Amino acid sequence: MPPMQEKDHTNLTIAPVPSYTLIWVGVLIGVAFFLSDALIDSMVFNEGTVLDQLLHPEGHELWMRLTVLVFSTGFGIYAYTVVRREQATSVRAHKAEKRLEVLFNSAAEFIFLIDAEGTILRANQNVFTNSGYSSDEVIGRTIKEFLSPDSQRTCERNFPGLRETGYNRSEIEFVCKDGSIINMEGSATAVPNQQGDFTSFLVIHRDISERLRAAREIEESERLFRAIFNSTYQFIGVLSPEGTVLKVNQSALDSFEAKSTDIVGKLFWETPWWTHSPPLQKRLKDGIMEAARGKLVRFEGEHFSKDGRSIFVDTSLKPIFNEQGEVVMIIPEGRDITERKHAEAEAQRMQQESAHVMRISTMGEMASGMAHELNQPLAALVSYCGTALQLARDTPSLPKGYIDILERASSQAHRAGDVIRHLREFLSKGSNNKARVVLDDLIQGVIDFISWEVRDSDIQISFLPGSPGREVLAGKVQIEQVLINLIRNSIEAIRQAGISGGQVDIATGTEADGSIEVTVADNGPGIDPTVAGSLFEPYQTSKEEGMGMGLSISRSIIEAHDGRLWADEKRPQGALFTMSIPECN
Repeated sequence: MPPMQEKDHTNLTIAPVPSYTLIWVGVLIGVAFFLSDALIDSMVFNEGTVLDQLLHPEGHELWMRLTVLVFSTGFGIYAYTVVRREQATSVRAHKAEKRLEVLFNSAAEFIFLIDAEGTILRANQNVFTNSGYSSDEVIGRTIKEFLSPDSQRTCERNFPGLRETGYNRSEIEFVCKDGSIINMEGSATAVPNQQGDFTSFLVIHRDISERLRAAREIEESERLFRAIFNSTYQFIGVLSPEGTVLKVNQSALDSFEAKSTDIVGKLFWETPWWTHSPPLQKRLKDGIMEAARGKLVRFEGEHFSKDGRSIFVDTSLKPIFNEQGEVVMIIPEGRDITERKHAEAEAQRMQQESAHVMRISTMGEMASGMAHELNQPLAALVSYCGTALQLARDTPSLPKGYIDILERASSQAHRAGDVIRHLREFLSKGSNNKARVVLDDLIQGVIDFISWEVRDSDIQISFLPGSPGREVLAGKVQIEQVLINLIRNSIEAIRQAGISGGQVDIATGTEADGSIEVTVADNGPGIDPTVAGSLFEPYQTSKEEGMGMGLSISRSIIEAHDGRLWADEKRPQGALFTMSIPECN
């Protein structure tokens, strides 16, 4: 079909009719009839002169002439009124068409007028501006020629229905002249003729590229949110201000082997996480009420999975506000602190064991001193008993049983001496309850234990293992106590000195004599010169609340393992303690 040319109405004008011209024409016609009738009566019918006919006409002739004059004048007025009305209507129609033309071409959408076969009859300026096509390249072609193959098939499916319903809407892809594609939302509306038949259609294409891009960004953002929401190790959900569960992440479901359908829609305190403990349920319910009033709530509790496994959870309830400051939702968050609780329990157990070992060691030191003090009187008692028994044997006529009593007393004195001697040997050599332990692993366990004490400070504990797999024959708890004592001494010295960025460095190494050497160094204030010479003696300490028994007992423990413990008193900065224990063969 050849392109249809549009009429240019831009310079169209309406030729004005002169004012009152038609009225004057009617008057002149009436006057002309008046004069013609007077002339005919005078010249044809010889009824006097023309002047007489004009000045002195007969009654019926005057009435007829005036009637014609009035009629012709009225006709002129009527003709004038009709012409003016048509002229005004034409002007209004022209203005309306110009306004429509302006709106048509200034619209941001692509607007087409097509016939019943889909041929484009007209298109607005925005089509040519944004697609790259000229008017000649658009007008006269079918609209589906400008669509992608998928959109062409959509058009072919929808166009027959458009003829019946008069309206259709769908998303299409418009192909520009340079091959680029614009995502559009197309709507088509039938335009009926005077008979009501759909002979043409108004098609409007709106660019939805930005909307689709925003939708993709929102979808990607939601996908990322869901990935983070479900993959985080923490338990997270969304509650209404009344406590109804709106959403819960996968980590929370997996930890308690629950399904989303079993949780969403329920009151949070009625879900399986809380029903095992009425006190926890009440605490949660009260917490949700507090959060609904705008308060951040946090508490800890013990929960149980379906298999009976205990899980300690640190729960927080955070209110979310709208622009008016109203709480619109609550974010419950749970952190699995089971390992922390177990570590704290283990730390407490080790502290209790360490305290027990310390008490035993202290008792051992005291017993050693007592044994030393008792040894001399017992030795004198044994000597006195022996002398008395010798004198009694050389003396005649003693009472019966006297020598027997002295022999028994001497025997008991010897027995008491043997007990004291065995006690001193036990305290000096230590217990035989020892086992092979990998020293590096033992030290790492101590560091894991002691690290809880510095987790909220800026003191760092480092370990450089230099004897991997090397074993010593030792009492595990006793060696742990020595290491704990040395590390704690460093931590307390750093804290008391107010040193920022404290550091405790522990290292192991193998010596040429087959022993394993352990060093504990820090960047604290170092060893007080006033106690350096007597550092390992009992009751020697620089601490305000210290008893001065820790290093003395520690050296005793190490020496009981055939090892040595000493301090580098000349270290320029910080303290350095070294202990050496023989390696197992």
